[in-house]
Amino acid sequence: MDFSEIGVSGYYYQLPPSGGKLREKSEDFYVEEQFDRLEKKEDGNVLVLKLKARNWEHNRLIRFVARSNHVSLNRIYFSGTKDRRSVKVQYLSIPGVKYRDFSLEDVEILEHFYLDTPLAVGTHSRNRFVIKVSNSDENTLISNCRAVSEGGVVPNFYGPQRFGSARPVTHLVGREIVKGNYQEAVRTFVGYPGQDRFADIRREYYNNPDPGEGLKNFPESLDLEREVMKYLLTHPDDYSGAIKVLPRNLVSMFVHAYQGYMFNRILSKRLEISKSLIIGDIYRNDDEFIKVNSMNIERMSSMFNRGVGSPTGLVVGYDTAPLEGKMGEIEGDVLNQEGINPVNFKLPFGLGSKGERRDLFLRFENIHCSDSTVEFSLPPGGYATSVLREIMRTEEMTNY
Repeated sequence: MDFSEIGVSGYYYQLPPSGGKLREKSEDFYVEEQFDRLEKKEDGNVLVLKLKARNWEHNRLIRFVARSNHVSLNRIYFSGTKDRRSVKVQYLSIPGVKYRDFSLEDVEILEHFYLDTPLAVGTHSRNRFVIKVSNSDENTLISNCRAVSEGGVVPNFYGPQRFGSARPVTHLVGREIVKGNYQEAVRTFVGYPGQDRFADIRREYYNNPDPGEGLKNFPESLDLEREVMKYLLTHPDDYSGAIKVLPRNLVSMFVHAYQGYMFNRILSKRLEISKSLIIGDIYRNDDEFIKVNSMNIERMSSMFNRGVGSPTGLVVGYDTAPLEGKMGEIEGDVLNQEGINPVNFKLPFGLGSKGERRDLFLRFENIHCSDSTVEFSLPPGGYATSVLREIMRTEEMTNY
């Protein structure tokens, strides 16, 4: 599987490939949420757990933490999601409960404290990464790292983790939900084969979506798929109901992944045309959005070259529209090719998404390469893959 499956193509820099592979073991990929300010309290309304977890998928970790604290999934609040194949340090908050010790395999409670309000998505200051790259040309890796460091930016693609690295399927499920094709959404979620050890049984269901037969073949570890099939056994043809069986944050993730896929396609097309500002861009500087025109393009380009702000691309939602000019043509073309109108994102079950404009280029901090290790920090919403893909220059997603 290569990056084109998630809408990614093109590079920012012209560099030779260093090659390499990440995550020979989970410890090779370390990521830690960092907060500049947290008003920690010894007691309060909201319990916060600082956890160190090895090789835990985000939604699965949330489910087990909720169960251990006797609360529903919707009572767990967090600032960010992290890769499964990693050692990650992240914070989870739970309103209305007091700390109780609990034990999960490969999960360590590093700290607990209280806040007045729950964490919200994106409220941490940065993610710090320490990543080992195996089987690379180390001289080229270090040389490429220096070149990227001097350049200061990389394309702000959504990474494979947004879509499922071994089975990039979340955006495909999201596409069918957005288009109202719930039967196909269920078939894709349960049966779309990837490159994991369950590919054969998934393929069998995909080709013959029989929930009774599927339940005979799917192991207990695929608990969400089994819940969907159990629902269909007792509610035949109620495919929208089957989707509602899934955790709401997971279904939202499907919709967001489809938005991410279209953004990646837009950014890929933009890289073909220009890596600099163009007239008609909407430029973000902190919370200010500025339209680039013939009168200010030199000033805005100077800001970009100084490391301030970025032009933006469309993350389509019901409250968005493509721009005018060349960037608008790119955005409109992708929507037309997908057969999507922004109004399609007015969805039932509370899944609707307003959309936004996302920076086209990602700035990193404190990048350092030594031997086969790459270290850097990214703001919330940035993907380590965006940096590493420019350095490693390999298109096989499973290498990341």
